[in-house]
Amino acid sequence: MLEDEAKLRKIADRVVADMVDANTAQKKFYSDERLGKEYWNLITPDAFEKKLIAIAVLGYPEQVGVWSYMLLRQSRVSESSMEPYFSEFGRHDLGLVAINPNYFTPDIEGDSFIYQLEQVVADIGPDKKIGLMGFSMGGRIVVDFLQQRPELLERMAGLVLIDPTLPNRLEVGNIRRLLDNDTLLIASQGEDTSPGEIASILLEIPKISFSGIHGEMPNKALAKIIEFYQQRL
Repeated sequence: MLEDEAKLRKIADRVVADMVDANTAQKKFYSDERLGKEYWNLITPDAFEKKLIAIAVLGYPEQVGVWSYMLLRQSRVSESSMEPYFSEFGRHDLGLVAINPNYFTPDIEGDSFIYQLEQVVADIGPDKKIGLMGFSMGGRIVVDFLQQRPELLERMAGLVLIDPTLPNRLEVGNIRRLLDNDTLLIASQGEDTSPGEIASILLEIPKISFSGIHGEMPNKALAKIIEFYQQRL
């Protein structure tokens, strides 16, 4: 299992290296003061200078640069790569930051997710709009994060949830208005038990659906996500 994990990380590192070489994305380094170690997030060039900065939060145990280890195991690297997101956000003059919570070790509890979110939000100027995108476990993280940080809601441009894996019991009182008016929920089509289908029921909001397995969803939904954030500029 550890050998498999190391192989997948090498593939993800290669995807990131190719994006950096092409200047589609850049590494922004941070210090994790809890561990006394340096880590990096992946950003579009000049991301923090844009009017709207979206923060992408992946699931467990995925590494930034790819959406799904499951697809990597099937040699479907291009379908898992986040390169289309960095290209399209940059082309449409939108900032994109993908946090890297599993950089040191897989974070099943979500502590590093929240820690890195806090660091990125602190870097975004008060005159900028913030977007949050959560895929899989990342969907739960961003919902919890905003529920705990209601003071950020006035700066939110919109929330995107891609097949989020939400708990049966969750509190969304603080973000009810955001859910009702400025949330895009994407689900796997034709899968009654898909996380997105369940989230639509739990959050009491409509969804849009795309065919395909859970790990394919993000790149299929990219055009809708760009349109969603452009409308909120």
